[in-house]
Amino acid sequence: MTKTLITFMFIFVASAYSQSNIQMQGAVGAVTIDGKIYNQIALRPVIPIGKFGIALDIVLYMDEEGNIRDDDWDFSSPESGFNTLVDKIYYIRYGYPSDPLYARVGGLDNVTLGYGILMSGYANTMEYPQNKKVGLDFRLKRKRYSIQAMTNDFSELGGVMGVRTTIPLRLGFPLGISFVMDKNQYYSLDDSDGDGYPDQLEGFPFDEDFWQDTDGDGIADSDPLEWDMDGDGIPDMPGDSVLLFWQDLEAVTGADFSSFYNIIPDKDIIRIDEPVNILKDRNSVAAIAFDGGIPIYKDDHFDVSFYAQIAQLLGKTIDPETGGEKQLGLGIVPLGFVAKFGPAQLNIEYRKTPNGKFEFGYWNRAYELERSVFVLSNDKMTIQTKESHLGEFGPSNGLYGRLGLNLGSLLMASVQYQSMTGDMWNPSLGDYEEIQYQNFFAETGLNKSISKLKIAKLFLQQRNVPNLFEFEPNASTVMGYRLGFEMGSGMVINYIFRKSFKDLNGDGDVTDSHEAINITAIETTFAF
Repeated sequence: MTKTLITFMFIFVASAYSQSNIQMQGAVGAVTIDGKIYNQIALRPVIPIGKFGIALDIVLYMDEEGNIRDDDWDFSSPESGFNTLVDKIYYIRYGYPSDPLYARVGGLDNVTLGYGILMSGYANTMEYPQNKKVGLDFRLKRKRYSIQAMTNDFSELGGVMGVRTTIPLRLGFPLGISFVMDKNQYYSLDDSDGDGYPDQLEGFPFDEDFWQDTDGDGIADSDPLEWDMDGDGIPDMPGDSVLLFWQDLEAVTGADFSSFYNIIPDKDIIRIDEPVNILKDRNSVAAIAFDGGIPIYKDDHFDVSFYAQIAQLLGKTIDPETGGEKQLGLGIVPLGFVAKFGPAQLNIEYRKTPNGKFEFGYWNRAYELERSVFVLSNDKMTIQTKESHLGEFGPSNGLYGRLGLNLGSLLMASVQYQSMTGDMWNPSLGDYEEIQYQNFFAETGLNKSISKLKIAKLFLQQRNVPNLFEFEPNASTVMGYRLGFEMGSGMVINYIFRKSFKDLNGDGDVTDSHEAINITAIETTFAF
């Protein structure tokens, strides 16, 4: 049945292309997903319908035995079938970002609200295609006001939501108001069977009926076949049934078993604690920001403005000194400068966090990887949200700069750098110490072929590190590239690589080999 539906979909898309102005691209090659190599066959049409555009990503992943990867074609239920069809849509858009009205539903590659004090370069595609999200980026521009709204994934029913509006003040100076909220940071944790328990904290990640296995024997605590849940060799009989068990035995045998009443069967059953259930437990974080700008000079080729921003994170973090909770902090940009000259734009900001517990651009490109991570504490795996980590940041101040370049049909590039000096918690000292920590982000892409180089896109993000030149990855480190070389007759060989990091064993670093998440592909694309 599944293979029939897949065949029908490929035939339908191909026939639709032959009768319209659909831009069609196909691909064949190899891709690595979850550490396993698959062969792929893909059709990626872009369907224009007036001001609308629909980009599909219809892909078959086959292993070395020719088996189709089931995760991408699940029609076992109406809900699963609907989700499978939605996953084939990479995006649906109306208009373009520079238009007065623009909307995009699906993969979001780069979303920034205002000057970026809260959300800067957010993407929901960092684990694509093994983790597909369907988000929204909406923008409305009018003469006197503007509105921008976003959400990361409709399946989370508003997990990460952001909205920004600008209104004019006296003398025409615009005031921007932004609000961002992550309704539940636990949504980033993998839950393959949909029972609410994260895969790494349950014994049966692919069975929605069971989760707890205290003794690790492969039989769930709630399974009728499990007679010794805590693995101490003593049969379990919880509650008052222990006494009744021995009294019934005494009645049958006539013997006195009173000395065994609290020994056998096992009345003292020690079970593991129930972990977080992401469907029931909530851990939210939010923020509100205000910004204003003053234009200094503007003509057709040169534009200069000053601006200021202030933002408050709303929520609680962990105080590393006491282990208690503290309110999140405030971030201030008392003075920012932006200049647009020709194809370039330069931003410079002075930044300050008076009480710490704040991170500029909190919702960034790697946010989906940082939302919640696992931490090993006292031989027990627990969950640490990004919010709870902010208590390690004390008061700080420093500079931020960004240089963007857009050479139209040839090249686009952007470089961002931040250097902050302030207090950072040092667990080995058991106290805060003053250090300098840095952020760096760079991306570049060709918009036009150079000789045989048809496609070139590269990006790198590194945050909160003491020295950028001593490359030490953390959970916020992401990097990748896509290089395409033209072979003639519309065929292009693409080399695709993307790397991110997750602390899977909770030891506080991401240096173990299995904690580097690599998505690689070599594919041949061809335009119809």
